[in-house]
Amino acid sequence: MAISVLPNRQQIPHPMRVAYSLLRRTVSRKREYDSSTYWKSRAQDEGQASVLWVNPAYNDLYRVRQQEIMSNYVKPLATGSRVLDIGCGIGVVARMIAELNDQVHVDAVDFEEMVERAKEETNSSQIRYLASSAEDYCPGAELYDLIVSSGCYSAIRDLDSMRKSFANAARMLKPGGQILMIDPFHRNKWMSRAWFSSKQVVDAFSELGLKLTFRSGVLFWPYREWLANSPYDDTTIAKRFAAGEKWLHRLGAHAWADYKVLVFRRNQA
Repeated sequence: MAISVLPNRQQIPHPMRVAYSLLRRTVSRKREYDSSTYWKSRAQDEGQASVLWVNPAYNDLYRVRQQEIMSNYVKPLATGSRVLDIGCGIGVVARMIAELNDQVHVDAVDFEEMVERAKEETNSSQIRYLASSAEDYCPGAELYDLIVSSGCYSAIRDLDSMRKSFANAARMLKPGGQILMIDPFHRNKWMSRAWFSSKQVVDAFSELGLKLTFRSGVLFWPYREWLANSPYDDTTIAKRFAAGEKWLHRLGAHAWADYKVLVFRRNQA
């Protein structure tokens, strides 16, 4: 659900008001998460701040939720299955996939600056790192049993390039294969990287012949805005993170999520 008008502060439940106040101040701020130059420069940031946020405790809690989601799709894969981690960053998700299932092969793709750092931090024969943008990566048809985008597709502001990336994914997917997205798709100015809603994503993949099989979300967006770059200590972050995910469950796990979880399947041939 896209929010087109900022509601009155008094209409917002009390636990969300601090986050809402912070969020209002970002409306007029230009955001450059879509920029290739921006992401290449982020490769130099310390730890997971290069791909996520400033607060390491918040990043760790998100990774736990991310792994829980991914395990449902990675663990059942048969021996020899091929997985694409598109927009792999410094390799955290690729390594997570390899740990969840030691019988699969992982191709991890990102800009050269990210890939070089990922190689330095990885010791796994299961993972092959490849330097490319998402819109340019399509080495062939029917290659992968699972394609994972963790914040990749949503970072492509140019919509033609985004749609090209979608088409690449659909082409590379094997019959019966799945695409798992954990991406912040939004249509509002203060939350979006690209102004593209999850409904538009669903429509785009439907046109490519893929069927939506699961929809949910993670990270209650007011609390994500509040906590992810905050100076709070580990204990405080853990309590408030848990509270935020409870609010997400109560208010709507997809509509109120910062990161939308979308799963698509290609029909068997």
